Amino acid sequence: MVTVKAGTTHLPPDRVGAERALPSTAMRAAAYVEEALHWLPNAAALPDPLPRSGEADLVSAPRETATTPAGRRPRILWADDNADMRDYVRRLLADRYDVLAVPDGLAALAAARDKSPDLVLTDVMMPRLDGFGLLRELRIDARTRTIPVILLSARAGEESTVEGLEAGADDYLAKPFSARELLARVRTHLELARVRREWAIELEQANKELEAFSYSVSHDLRAPLRSIDAFSKALLDEYGEKLDERACHYLDRIRAGTQRMSALINDLLNLSRMTRTPLRKESISLTELARGVVAELHTREPSRNVAIEIADGLSARGDKRLITIALVNLLGNAWKYTAKRPETQIAFGRENKGNEAVFYVRDNGAGFDMAYAGKLFAPFQRLHLDSEFEGTGIGLATVQRIISRHGGRIWTEAAVDEGATFFFTLGDMR
Repeated sequence: MVTVKAGTTHLPPDRVGAERALPSTAMRAAAYVEEALHWLPNAAALPDPLPRSGEADLVSAPRETATTPAGRRPRILWADDNADMRDYVRRLLADRYDVLAVPDGLAALAAARDKSPDLVLTDVMMPRLDGFGLLRELRIDARTRTIPVILLSARAGEESTVEGLEAGADDYLAKPFSARELLARVRTHLELARVRREWAIELEQANKELEAFSYSVSHDLRAPLRSIDAFSKALLDEYGEKLDERACHYLDRIRAGTQRMSALINDLLNLSRMTRTPLRKESISLTELARGVVAELHTREPSRNVAIEIADGLSARGDKRLITIALVNLLGNAWKYTAKRPETQIAFGRENKGNEAVFYVRDNGAGFDMAYAGKLFAPFQRLHLDSEFEGTGIGLATVQRIISRHGGRIWTEAAVDEGATFFFTLGDMR
């Protein structure tokens, strides 16, 4: 028989530690029990299951009606195949928001496309189209891409939360949840969406001002440049025989300067348009686009003997006009920087790296030091002197913006006097 003494009076003072006060879980348990009870049909008649803490209860507190900048209540689209849960959450949100409750993902997708909500709240496990499928469809549609989406799921834990967030959800809430937590998250994401809309409006206004400024620059600078170039040419044509060689040389330099300035203005305007032009994605043949660019280069310099290899069957989804501009710059650079090679080699092809298609433009031209590669895609950054190769330093910056707008990326590998290879992807090619 073993006897265990209780208390601490029989222990030496140095062996007695302070009492540990474990934090109460009553508030969290109360929240869960309250949610479970409210899912029942006669929930309104049930008493409060556990005592509340002294904190203000967001559910029972006076409702402050939310409004959008347009003066209306925010619209929430709520999808769940459980009728009791669907009705409970709808009633929970209805005091503050206009709520449309639907039984599955397909109904939610149709409702979102018909009239965009301010926020989508969706269960994960649903028939016909589940929450992840709904999220995926919302994100690929330009009309619904920016709508905040909160996923609700019985799958708890860090792994499930990360899975939901990586799928593109703005938030992930595990069941059972407390009403106050749901309301707080809904309110937070509606506020974030409102701030994003305001930023978008400000950005649109800034773009309009930039466009007006660009037009002013285009008009106000091009007119005097054209006059300078035209009168310089007239002097050479009409009085060239009366001028000495030095005077003619000065006029040629004036004309070259005005033409270079005009080209720089055109490049700057094109660069500014890259971020404002709407994307019109379609299936395009990169092989045909590249061959058209090369044919134009041959027309300009028919005397050059260039070995160009363009792979067959290169295709992608993208904006044909913008991708053409990118290829004009990439292939044009390869053409330019191989001008001093006795045997010029240029290649355009594709490599498959995992599930990703990587396109490349390779040449055996002047190349450059990779220590300066970080500057390559910034405007006005050139790694060669004008006396070696002409240029404005805008072309690769334009290419980088075009590739980024397609959801892709661009990088390079090169060595001095050993050529360069530019690699790029075009994002989702579906």
